[in-house]
Amino acid sequence: MFVLTYSNIIQTNGWCPFCERVWLILRAKNIPYDEQLISLQNKPDWYKALVPTTLVPAVLFHEDEDEKNERRIVWESSDIIEALDEAFPERTMLRDTPEYNTAIQMNDDLTKVGFEFVYAGRNESLTDEDKLERKGKFILELDRLDAALVEQQEKADGGICFRLGEFTAVDAIMIPTLERWRYQLPLTADIDILQGREGLKQWFASMDSYEPYSGRVMGDEYSWVATNSMFLRYFGGGEDKPDVAAAIKRADDAAVRLSSSFIDQAKDKDDSKKHSMEAAAKLVANHDGIVKDCTRDDPQSQQHIERASSEDDADVMLRHVCKLLLSEKDTFKETNKSPLPEITTDGAAAARVVASRLCVPRDMSAPAASILRATLISVANRIEE
Repeated sequence: MFVLTYSNIIQTNGWCPFCERVWLILRAKNIPYDEQLISLQNKPDWYKALVPTTLVPAVLFHEDEDEKNERRIVWESSDIIEALDEAFPERTMLRDTPEYNTAIQMNDDLTKVGFEFVYAGRNESLTDEDKLERKGKFILELDRLDAALVEQQEKADGGICFRLGEFTAVDAIMIPTLERWRYQLPLTADIDILQGREGLKQWFASMDSYEPYSGRVMGDEYSWVATNSMFLRYFGGGEDKPDVAAAIKRADDAAVRLSSSFIDQAKDKDDSKKHSMEAAAKLVANHDGIVKDCTRDDPQSQQHIERASSEDDADVMLRHVCKLLLSEKDTFKETNKSPLPEITTDGAAAARVVASRLCVPRDMSAPAASILRATLISVANRIEE
């Protein structure tokens, strides 16, 4: 038994790539764990006392050998994965093979040139030729990865195929960055990393169908797009630059377009009551904070989203949505026919704010978020009828 702690930057984003890889390994190995969210902006004293570096992630092993209750703290994602393999050797994620080492090195090469290209705008000393050169190196590494994936998939002859055939730590190391690039680079750099790369497409298809990833760890398109403008404001090199300002507007506009299809997106997915229950549990556990967030007059992020004004209406709306999610009947059918409580159109505004602010995987799994967003928008539509 142990505790996994990982980062959660409340007002910016919910992803730490190093935490994500550990989180995914835990689920892939089917290891029970408790998780704690750590704000990097306000780390609690107990965490700073427990972890010498104060960095995330960290895993606290509770070992009970010979009736001794011993605790062991491990930090740094690579060391954690190694420790997990040692403690739970039934299915090892690290491999000491030439193929594994080559795959890791290839990912390191891609990540290096990728971030040099993505953050080139922050370096004012770079010329247009320098930036073009960085882009070229990035494209070459993407093509090299795609070729390796195609070769691996040809050996597998169809079906689920990860980087080395079966899921290993290299897939967990690859996915956080590639997932971000998959959704953000079309907006920030006009690059679709999947275009013309069938091997990479198939790898993503394998990851998207892998429950330890898709069931909780995976981010979704809306969350990455909606937070893209925040990444650009923090790391883009300055909103005073026309290209950065234009990219921020593209990201915000794309988020609005995606939010208009929340209901249709949910209809295409399994309306599992497990996911409805997950969404309801999050609403109940964070009810007061959600009410304040969707009605605050001084939002710290996504300021372009107009907040609601009535906490009372937000409260009533959230209670109604929770009731729909907890119903034993189909959530969407209940949404359309269940009697609405007395509530003004400000309750509809609150519902739309919550749907727009919901972030995956920070707040909940992608399937649960899909159901919750659709329910919120459906309720908002009915209120406004």
